[in-house]
Amino acid sequence: MLDKILENKVKIHTRDIQLTTYTHKDSRVIVHGVLKDRRYIRVFDVTGAVKEPGIIHNMDVKLLIKSDPLMIEDAEAKMLHVPMNECHTTLDTMEKLIGVEIKSGFSKNIRNLMGGEKGCTHLCQLVIAMGQEIVHGWLTQKRKNKSSMPKNIESFTEQEFLIDSCRMWTQQGPKVKQLEQAIKTRQSI
Repeated sequence: MLDKILENKVKIHTRDIQLTTYTHKDSRVIVHGVLKDRRYIRVFDVTGAVKEPGIIHNMDVKLLIKSDPLMIEDAEAKMLHVPMNECHTTLDTMEKLIGVEIKSGFSKNIRNLMGGEKGCTHLCQLVIAMGQEIVHGWLTQKRKNKSSMPKNIESFTEQEFLIDSCRMWTQQGPKVKQLEQAIKTRQSI
């Protein structure tokens, strides 16, 4: 139904987030995130000043990720376009990311470090979005070569990222059942 409604509508704002992972050395990856907000119509800000259509935010974040444990080893950001020059002062929050582990509670941890009045909500949201890319990019790097299957579900090294991460990966979900069946089949051979 909403598709039909949108057919003749004109967009007024977009937020594009692009996330990319690159291989590095020693099982490390570099995750690159870009957030771009664009306004398509003229608006009035809270002071009544006219704001013309155009890019509102354009932010670029690069994170060097190491494994064992999976954590942020280095962090850099650029604010290529922001609505106020003072926004650049929030870039100091990036250094707080060094040493942060990527595990359950990552988003909450990032909000505590750089969210709200501590930093920039847009930069914070980009780093939170990068959390999933860190896991998926690192797993892609790790799995580029076939590895041995775990001996049992308890020794499954990726469980902290996957088990209970979604309905498919719950303890009783289809992905866990597939893994358990594959382990059981291998043990019977």
